[in-house]
Amino acid sequence: MKTFGSIVVILLGMGLSACHSPSSTGIAKTHIYTLKQKCPTLMEMKVGEILLFNAPENPSTGYQWQLAQPVQNFKTEETFLQKDAEDGAVGVGRIKTFKFTAQKPGQDLIELVYVRSWESAKQPEQLWQCRIRIS
Repeated sequence: MKTFGSIVVILLGMGLSACHSPSSTGIAKTHIYTLKQKCPTLMEMKVGEILLFNAPENPSTGYQWQLAQPVQNFKTEETFLQKDAEDGAVGVGRIKTFKFTAQKPGQDLIELVYVRSWESAKQPEQLWQCRIRIS
């Protein structure tokens, strides 16, 4: 009976040691923003964390979201999701997503502008900014 009790204690210990919080499992924290949400004055992130920015755009009007300046401490990816529309529909909008993955410690300014490529970006139609410190 002593052996059975020892085995149960060992198995319970092994089971409990397998329980980890999300931060210790290597799952990166993701910060999600839309055009309607402002970023904090200075956001604190860690290497490996992700910032997602989602905003509507309609390229048929010429307006598109783009980075106003390159970022130094992030890997940047852009994707879009086309909105549902009937076949042959023109001028259909979409949701553009920027994914910023923190690569190294430092500070960066993410500045996204909604502009027409042939017009001056000094007066963007819309602007979204986020100053970030990565540790």
